[in-house]
Amino acid sequence: MKASLIITIFLIALMQLPASAQTDTISDSTAKEEILIGKVTRRQLQTGEFGNYFIYNYTNYAPDQKVINELKNKIYRYDIIVVLGTWCSDSHREVPRFYKILDKLEYNTNSVKIICVDRNKTAGDIDVSTLNIERVPTFVFLIDGTEKGRIVETPNMSLEEDIFEILNN
Repeated sequence: MKASLIITIFLIALMQLPASAQTDTISDSTAKEEILIGKVTRRQLQTGEFGNYFIYNYTNYAPDQKVINELKNKIYRYDIIVVLGTWCSDSHREVPRFYKILDKLEYNTNSVKIICVDRNKTAGDIDVSTLNIERVPTFVFLIDGTEKGRIVETPNMSLEEDIFEILNN
């Protein structure tokens, strides 16, 4: 039993290695700061310079509770990919708000695939060309690998209302 627990813990730790190995920090000469590229975790977004934006915008956003109630039980069958730039002011604002909505919905945010790109919309060793990213942030909603909708750069109405529109089409 004890050996089984140790092996399980080791395998879980081992599975975490590729995700961290796919994240790079590079210098952005335009912003004159370090930016993240590649696959990242929510925790990484909540630290450093981007973390300051994350905490501020997460704390100060109040999603429309009526729309949140309409989204409950609809979003759970969707996979979500978020592509952002830690250098981008729209990402600074919208990504924390998006996480606030997901938290209100009790969506498992550990399952959200988060990819950071540079100004050329490349993500280091991760090929994002199939996602056709033109602007960031981009929130992609999928069911069984098929895209059902996306929010690009800024919402048309509000994030929660745009999510509602995607989930009801």
